[in-house]
This record gives sequence, C-alpha cells and structure tokens, in this order.
Amino acid sequence: MTAIAAKAELQRPEGDGPAGLLRALLDDSREMTAVERFAKLHDEGAPPAQSKYYRDLIPAGLPDQGEQYAFDVDLDACSGCKACVSACHHLNGLEPTETWRNVGQLYGEGSSLGGTSGGLPVLQHVTTACHHCVDPGCLAGCPTNAYEKDPVTGIVRHLDDQCFGCQYCTMACPYEVPQYSKSKGIVRKCDMCHGRLAAGEAPACVQACPNGAIRITVVDVAETVARTDRGLFLPDSPPSQLTNPTTVYRTKRGLPTNVAGADAGFAEPQHAHAPLVAMLTLTQFSVGAVAVGSVVRWLGGGVGADAAIVLGMLAGQAGLAVAPLHLGRPHLAFRAVLGWRHSWLSREAIMFGVYAAFSIGAAVFATLPYVEPWMPEFVSKLIEKLVPVALRTPVEALAIVAGAVAVYCSAKIYIFTGRTFWLGSRSLLKFAGTALVLGLAAASATIGIAGGSASALAWLAVIVAGAKLAYEASLLAHRLDHEGDLRLTARLQLGALKPVTVARFAVGAAGVASLLIAGLGVLPPLFAPLGATALLAGEFVERWLYFSTVVPLRMPGGMPTR
Repeated sequence: MTAIAAKAELQRPEGDGPAGLLRALLDDSREMTAVERFAKLHDEGAPPAQSKYYRDLIPAGLPDQGEQYAFDVDLDACSGCKACVSACHHLNGLEPTETWRNVGQLYGEGSSLGGTSGGLPVLQHVTTACHHCVDPGCLAGCPTNAYEKDPVTGIVRHLDDQCFGCQYCTMACPYEVPQYSKSKGIVRKCDMCHGRLAAGEAPACVQACPNGAIRITVVDVAETVARTDRGLFLPDSPPSQLTNPTTVYRTKRGLPTNVAGADAGFAEPQHAHAPLVAMLTLTQFSVGAVAVGSVVRWLGGGVGADAAIVLGMLAGQAGLAVAPLHLGRPHLAFRAVLGWRHSWLSREAIMFGVYAAFSIGAAVFATLPYVEPWMPEFVSKLIEKLVPVALRTPVEALAIVAGAVAVYCSAKIYIFTGRTFWLGSRSLLKFAGTALVLGLAAASATIGIAGGSASALAWLAVIVAGAKLAYEASLLAHRLDHEGDLRLTARLQLGALKPVTVARFAVGAAGVASLLIAGLGVLPPLFAPLGATALLAGEFVERWLYFSTVVPLRMPGGMPTR
C-alpha cells in the first residue's frame, strides 16, 4: 500500500467502505506540495524574499519613450569588495576564467574639489560591467547580427545561437565587455540580468553589493548622448564619444583631475590571431599579384605576367580557406554576410567573395592560352564561344577594383575599433603596402623565372618595401613618448617581443637586398623569387606584430600582477 493510500485509509471514517476511501484520496490530492505553494505565491505576485533589501535599487516600471535602463554606480559607496563580481559569476553560471563584471582602481593625488595639489593620495574603486551603450560597438561590428538592443529597456543582449565566434566584438567594444568562451565557441556578456528585472528582481550585482553602490536607473537617451559626446564619463576611460555608454558614475567627493587607472602604463602582448594573420597577408598578396600581373600584361607582358595572375589567385583562395579557422563555430561561416548594413567584417566577406570570382576568371583567361593546344578542337571552339577573349581585360579590371575595395574593408574593420595602433593611415598604409610590395615582388619573380626582364618591377618593389620598413621603424620612436598607447606598443615591440621585431626587420631587409640584386641584373634571376619569399615571410611577421602589440581600449583596471 502506498503512503497516500495508507494515509487515506487512516482518514476514512469507520464503516464508510470503499466510497469513503475514494473521497479521502480525492481530498488528499487537493492538498498542494511545497513547490506548488511556492509557485502559487509567485503567480499571485508575491515579491521575492530579498526584495526588501533592493526594491529601492531598481526602477518601479519600464522606461518611457526616449529612455532606457542603465547602471548607476555610487563611487563613494564602492569599497572594492568584489561581491558584485562573485555574485555575477555564480548566479549566471560563468566559466572559471569568465567575468562579466570587474572592479578596478583609480589612483591620483589632489583635493576633493578636483585639484591636483595640496591634497592626499586618492584611491577610488570602480566597478564596471557592460554599459549598454546608446550606440554599442559590439552590435555595430557584429557580422552575424548576434546582438540586439531591446527597444523598450535599451539593454544590449547577445544572442548565443546566432554567434559564430569570430571574436570581433571583443575588439569593437572599447570596454572589453564581451568574453570569448573557447569551450562553447561563442562570446557572452552581461545582459543586466534582464530576466530577473522582468520579474521584478534585481540583477545579481545589485543584490550582492553590501553598500548599495550599484543600482538600476532610468536615463534619458538624448541627455546621455549629449553628456558622453562631451567626454563626460569616467576619468582614464576610453573616449565616450565612440559608443555613448549609459552607466552613470556619481561621487559627492569629486575626483582629482590627474587620476589614472592602476594598470595605466602597463601593456602585455595580445592574442596574435594566427588565422587572421594568414588570411590578411595572403589575400593582400593575392590582390597585389593579380593587379600588378594584369597591368604588366596590359603593357605587353607575357607568360610571367600570366603566372603572377595565377599565383595571386591561388594565394587568395588559400587565404580565404584559412579564414574560418579563426571562428569558434566554423561550420556557421556562411553567416558572415548577415550584417552587411553595419559591419565592415560582413562587407569584407562579401567583397572578397566578389574578388574571388573575378580573380578565378582572370586566372582562367591567363591559363587558357597554354592549355588550349592540348584540348580537342571542339572543346577549344566551345570555350571560345563561352569565354570570349574580349572579356579578359574587363574581368581583370573588375578583379582589381573588387580586390582594392576588399582590402579597404579589411582596414576599416580594425580602424573601427578605435585602438590607437590601428587608427586611420596606420592600418590603411600597412594593408595597401603589403598588397603593393608583395604584388611587385611576385610579378618580378615570375617574370624573372620566365626569362623576361623584371628589373623595373624589382626596383619598384625595393622602393615600396624600403618605404614600408622605414614607416614601421618610425613608429618605434614613440617609445620615448611620456604617455599614450603608441608608447606602450613601441615598448612591447622593443621589449617582450623584441626577437619578433628583429626578425621582421631582418627578413624584410633580406628581401629588399635580394630584389636589389635582381634589379641590378648582374647575378642569376634566382634572387627575385628569393627576395619575394623573404618579403612574404616578413609581411607575415609584421601582421603578427600588428595584432600582438596593439594596446586595447579598456576601463581602469586593477594593479598588474606581473
């Protein structure tokens, strides 16, 4: 007999028979379990048990038109205990090394009125998470539309199922908010515990703070934009004009004007992104080789120019083949084009797809004259009808244009991040320089091997490669600057990564010397392909330094541990 039946048997009036037992069983089934009672209380609108501690720290209702939710941080109340960090980590089930909220420090000296002298040293703890920006960089940069900004609350959410793990948002966000999970192959970030807010419960960090230093407030979007466009956000933080962060930092004591993050002046090598190094270098090599080979052919070049076009096409295909290796979910690489309206990465993917088609067409035209004699006559005539020779020059021209636009999109991907080492001409000149240097070197090598005269191309390659090396060397002079991210980049290249920097200039100089010898024409033409190979190796190393020595934008952090 089951426990319920036994209980019913005890409750059955004596002599009532089976009917009494059935009534007792039905009465017992109407009693609610503890779980059911809890669910009933929740459904009836009973507030969470801890709400009395935080009900004043969250808004009573939804934002109105032109408003959104935002974190409000009372710097005077923040003690740096990191209870918010721990609560966020545990309540959101994060991985051991994953953090959505951090606590940094600002150091300075001055009076409480904002002066820089006559006061005591200042230590200010700063808790920070996603700022749910008005114009979020993660959303604008994402190629798969894996981010959305809630039209009512303004909360910026990450859509895990849409993400393919390109990690570009970790670069596009100036506050280092998105965190890449290698085990999951995707990025994740703070979503202001939107599910808890929707149920009238405070986010984990708000609940955990013992001093009530974190709260959720409603801000006016227009006022936030006006304030952040003037750079009024937090000292020693990334330029607020980039994304218009909504977090409000308040203090009655004021902060000295000379405060700086505890990690200011500290930089360490960044992840080099080897697949991106290979993809960027090979695709730029491809565009340069196809462009130079086509121009030389237009000027009367022969088999060497055709070989340069084919070599360029093959390099481009290799570069595009390794690109998905950078993704956490490479099987979803086709999603890269979804964000073409706002993401430079999507535009790059589209333009390289267009370029790949035209470069293959140019390579087919370059190859046909050498394989046609081996074809049956009917096949040769069919090809002449399907692929008229008159289309060759337009196809090559379109390949050059599409390739140039694709390289420009590649540069814009990194310029968009706002990182000093990648801004403006520093990316454009390097990417365009790589294409031109390797294109000239490849054409001089193929023409030299084919027995033609490649002196002019070799000399041009020497001039452009020498100028590019000189430009890269000039950036090292920033090591003498008193402040700034370029100083940290230069110190990384001359410090922790000095062997890599030396290798870059040594291999590049060897390539220039080999092409110089080839240009003089006094030794066998073997020096042209040797020089081209050395320059290609040098560009791989330069692109490695491009990623590993950039200094990311970030919020004030903690004291470096090394």
